[in-house]
Amino acid sequence: MIPAGQIPADDTAAADLYNLSVHRYRVNKTWETFPAAVKPLHREGAKSRIYDLGQLTVVARNAKAAKEAAKKSEKAFEEEIPVISRDTQILDPGAKDPTLKKDKNGKPVELEAGDLLDRDEAYAALPEERRPSWSTWLRMIAPPSGGAKTVGPLPTVILGGSIRLWSYKALLTWNADRTELHPTGHGYGRPKGTPESTPRAPRADKVERSERTRQLLAERPAITAEELAADLGVSVRTADRYLAEAKNDA
Repeated sequence: MIPAGQIPADDTAAADLYNLSVHRYRVNKTWETFPAAVKPLHREGAKSRIYDLGQLTVVARNAKAAKEAAKKSEKAFEEEIPVISRDTQILDPGAKDPTLKKDKNGKPVELEAGDLLDRDEAYAALPEERRPSWSTWLRMIAPPSGGAKTVGPLPTVILGGSIRLWSYKALLTWNADRTELHPTGHGYGRPKGTPESTPRAPRADKVERSERTRQLLAERPAITAEELAADLGVSVRTADRYLAEAKNDA
């Protein structure tokens, strides 16, 4: 998790600070030389590396100063590395599916609106009552292809062309507005009991049949559903419903 206010640095940004190509940075595994004070912002187990730009900037300057001082057999002055006050590892390492850590009181990690989350962290941050299955979530956020649309939230930030991150605020906004999905990925439609924003107009054929039913009922009060069905060209069950509606309206 990238705490709100921290500027993320991927391999490209880190390599630039060390005046290295991305390839050389990775071959050298330069990140293994970072002091213990440098805390990774990426979750444990993530394939991509993300660090705080402020921390790496100081670390790179210190490394350069130490190299120059060594040439003169001197000891370089080291700048103090900024501290990241919040824990960036927010997932429970023992959970089967991504789940937020809980404190000693059983409450999950509190997140801020500007926090940036990767796919696992974003899933865990969704309210449990509105959280899809893990496999459904992966389908929902999959990059669109072949003209398909992404039904999940759009990434807030994309680092290095492939590291997708969602802000906690954007995630909650999307979650509040989204339509529930069936495990197959298809929408359920409006939640039960939710009124339509614009009432639908009655179908023309239904209006005509209702008017015809009222007309026949006025002319022949004893008309049966079978007789009405033959006149309207509908099933007896449908005709019976038209009769009931016409009698209730009378």
